[in-house]
Amino acid sequence: SSRFPYLAFYGGGSGYHFGNNFGTEVGGTSEGNLANENLTWEKARKLNVGIDFTTLNQRLALTVDAFYEYRFDIITDMNGDGIMGYPDIVGKDAALQNLGEVSNRGVDVELSWNDKIGKDFRYWAGINLSYNQNEIIERKEAPQEYDYLYQKGHRIGSRKQYAFWRYYDEQTPALYEQTFHRPFPAHSVVLQDGDAVYVDLNGDRKIDENDMGYDYGFTDDPEYMVGMNLGFSWKNLEVNTQWTGAWNVSRMISDVFRRPFLSSSGNVAGGLLAYHLTNTWTKENPSQDAKYPRATWENADNNYAESTLYEQDSKYLRLKTLTIAYNFQFPLMKKLGMSTCQLSFSGYNLWTLTPYLWGDPEARASNAPSYPLTKTYTLGLKLGF
Repeated sequence: SSRFPYLAFYGGGSGYHFGNNFGTEVGGTSEGNLANENLTWEKARKLNVGIDFTTLNQRLALTVDAFYEYRFDIITDMNGDGIMGYPDIVGKDAALQNLGEVSNRGVDVELSWNDKIGKDFRYWAGINLSYNQNEIIERKEAPQEYDYLYQKGHRIGSRKQYAFWRYYDEQTPALYEQTFHRPFPAHSVVLQDGDAVYVDLNGDRKIDENDMGYDYGFTDDPEYMVGMNLGFSWKNLEVNTQWTGAWNVSRMISDVFRRPFLSSSGNVAGGLLAYHLTNTWTKENPSQDAKYPRATWENADNNYAESTLYEQDSKYLRLKTLTIAYNFQFPLMKKLGMSTCQLSFSGYNLWTLTPYLWGDPEARASNAPSYPLTKTYTLGLKLGF
């Protein structure tokens, strides 16, 4: 029935016992998931505006494409997290509804230059830049007391998290009151030096789920992406490179990347990453610049909670491909009927610049070590007759 949410289904269900013998059960029929006969596909309104421009004898070319998309009647699971569904007294989950609304806007820019210097030297450069921004306009979320608790008004994939402030020490309560002009909040545990301290967003003097908002950081989908093609040729030599990059993107590290000694069997049987060992707050190195709070099992629910402390910048610039080729021209080639003799070297995933340390910044795996990114080197010989 889940494949046809617009149709009502009935099927076999638990029956009833008749008489005094409870072994005589008679099967019955029960109603399946509630249907919505008015359910439709989601709809979209789109606007694209573009220009193409070339000049200087077609050496310089520019393409700009701006777009806007408004999607509505998005199928919404009324039983999802934070959605305003039916109370338990109804006895059934609410049917799917066409209630979601999302806007998406952006710009794609392509700029290229191709020119020669003298008789033998030619060079080229091309860049593609994309900007994309989306916003949840309507999600039919359950009523919340504070605006920052709604996903509405934020990007798709925005994370609900605490706002990490600093590591606890004897100066923290006074510094908190000076900074936020309100009393230092009680946390879910008795804080010790090196424990994570979070911001009391609603000012009720305690840290709880009402202090987790969607207003921080970025998402797994970058706002900006760039691709570049740079190269040159000189006589018989040709060099070409392709670059990719992205920024305004982040990953939320979790599991073993976040919590030391964590494993599938428990919280104490796992390993300890070298990064944990050298970047954790300790009594010997009580630095506010430490990347991890005090290692603890007792206060783990506080120190390793979902927060901005563990949202890591995953922007990157990567040399995706490098190709170096040389075209030989031997007198013997004509006698052999050979038109091409090219020796080439190419490399793939050769170099990456990124602050992200927990794997490939292009991949979304952020909870455990994965197979490292493979570098590929290829030596080729091309013969043409």
